[in-house]
Amino acid sequence: MKRVATVFVAVVFVLTAMGSAFGAGEPEEQFIRIATGGTGGNFYRLGAGIASVWNDEVEGIVASTQSTDGSPHNAELLAAGDVEVAFMGADIARDAYHTTGRFEDEEEGYYEALNFITYLYPNPQMFLVMDWGADEIQSLRDLPGKRVSKGAIGSLGEAYFLETMEFLGIDPDDVIQEHTVHGAAIDQVRDRHIDAVLWPDAAGSASHMEILETGHARALSIDDDVIEHFTTGDWDINFEYTLPADTYRNQPEDVHTFAAPIILLAHADLEEELVYELTKALHENQPALVAIADLLAEFMTLETALEGQQIPLHPGAERYYEEEGALR
Repeated sequence: MKRVATVFVAVVFVLTAMGSAFGAGEPEEQFIRIATGGTGGNFYRLGAGIASVWNDEVEGIVASTQSTDGSPHNAELLAAGDVEVAFMGADIARDAYHTTGRFEDEEEGYYEALNFITYLYPNPQMFLVMDWGADEIQSLRDLPGKRVSKGAIGSLGEAYFLETMEFLGIDPDDVIQEHTVHGAAIDQVRDRHIDAVLWPDAAGSASHMEILETGHARALSIDDDVIEHFTTGDWDINFEYTLPADTYRNQPEDVHTFAAPIILLAHADLEEELVYELTKALHENQPALVAIADLLAEFMTLETALEGQQIPLHPGAERYYEEEGALR
């Protein structure tokens, strides 16, 4: 019996050791949740492409997109560790990191988990006016009393709307604010429930395209003094931007506006090696991203990779850019 017991213990020991060895040989998958924006917007579209590239090119990860309310919401999600990667306007990222502007009431250092990975593309502010209100709306100053789609609560669109109203001396409550964007805003145009659309999205935006293709909307330039306000002082990370005529159907003239650099961020606690591999996969597979979102990913080059960087560069991204000679 003793001999049987001894043999049994030995077998259990060997099987346990083998199980441990096999378990050690199976690396745990790292989940990469990417905070984007509304499902009809460019954050979400490009985010889906990035997730696909990462899943194909970086071993041991499972990347997925998460629909959100946009840049300010993404700052909250990333700081809290609820996502690992996030899209953000560079102006919002800077203000969050330094707890200034709309983030000034937060505890200092709360957003220090935000780290820069790469510049993505320019994101111009758009101003679309419906034909039933065209005679009355010639400028942003004409918005009081009008029904305006200005983006979801907490979105970059709302941040721009509130700042614009403050700059122009207009009480935001004098504007009938619709907290809509993308698909919901398109439905409102078709149902004639709004007079204007005022939120940013990159050139080629499917949502702006659909709104203009209804035949009810026309694109107006942003007021010159508003452009100056959003490209100087506390907003000097933004830049003047001209959307060429015929970028969209029913847009026969150039549209003068301002744009923010859209950037990709990682949580500071992500391992250096992982962020190195993620950054490398992005830039070495840019043609695949261009095939998915050509008017967005075409801007993602090593020459522009650090545009809009006003917060710390993640060490993993820094190592990749150092190797490629892209650091300024």
